[in-house]
Amino acid sequence: MVSDALVDNAVIIIDKPPGLTSHEVTTLVKKITGSKRAGHAGTLDPEVSGVLPVAIGRATKLLRYIAAKDKTYVGIIKFKNIMGKEEIEALFKRFTGELTQTPPKISAVRKVPRRRTIHYLKLLEISEANPRLALFETKVDAGTYIRTLCEDMGKTCGGARMEELRRTAVGRITEDGIHTMQELTDAVWFNGHGKKDLLSSMLKPPEMFIDLPKAWIKESALASVLSGAQVMVPGVESIDGKVSENEKVAIYCKDKFVGIGIAMTTNEKLKDARGVAIRLERIQG
Repeated sequence: MVSDALVDNAVIIIDKPPGLTSHEVTTLVKKITGSKRAGHAGTLDPEVSGVLPVAIGRATKLLRYIAAKDKTYVGIIKFKNIMGKEEIEALFKRFTGELTQTPPKISAVRKVPRRRTIHYLKLLEISEANPRLALFETKVDAGTYIRTLCEDMGKTCGGARMEELRRTAVGRITEDGIHTMQELTDAVWFNGHGKKDLLSSMLKPPEMFIDLPKAWIKESALASVLSGAQVMVPGVESIDGKVSENEKVAIYCKDKFVGIGIAMTTNEKLKDARGVAIRLERIQG
C-alpha cells in the first residue's frame, strides 16, 4: 500500500495499452496505488494507445483543467485504392482546417454535427510492403474522432479506414515522462520495499499540467480563500499581465498552488479596482 501523502494529490501520465478502456486503466491505477479515487483526462477508444493523464486523490477535482483543447496523434490509414504521395497529401490538405464532424455510433456523446479544427494532417510515410497503408500525424481539437476523419476522407477517394492510432500528446503533455502500467506496478512494489524515489518521480502535482496564466494572492488572504471566500482586491498580490477580464487563472500564494478562479479585473486595473478580484471556481489547497 502506498502512503496517503503520495496518492492524495497527484497526476501520472500513463501509456495506455490497446485493448483496455480508459476507465479500466484508471480503475487499475486506483487499485495499484491504493488511492481512494481516480479519474482520467481525455478518453481514448479501447484499441487506441498512448498518452492518458490519470489523476488520483484530490487532483481528480482538477481534471477538467488538465484536459487540453488539442490532441496529437500518429496513426495508420488504409486506402481501398493505391494512391500516390501527391494524391494523399492533396487529400490531407482538403481535410485540414475547420470541418463538420458527426460522432460515431459507438461514442457516448450526442450524435449531432459539430465543428472541429484539424490543425494539421501530415503524411509521414507510405508502406513499401503495402502501398494502401499510410502513416500520418495530426493535431486536432479535443473531441475530434480520427476514425471518423479517416472514413470521411474515404468517402472522397474510393474508401479508407483507420487501422491503428496512438495519441502522442494532450496539449503540451507529451510522451516524455510517460509510464506503462507495468512500470507503475514495479514502482509501487519498490516503494513498499524502501525505494520510494521511483514512484515519487512518476507522481506529479496537478498544477504542473494546468496551462493557465497565474494570479498571486497575499499570505494574509490565504486562510480565508482556502475556506471558500472570494479573492477580494486587497488580497491580490498580482495578476499575470497577459490576463484579460473573465479569463481563467491558476491561483498561487508564493509557490503554493491554491486553486482555479476567474479574473474579474486585470493587473493594470488592480490598483483602482474594488470588490471581488478573482471569482473562485475550484479550491485545491
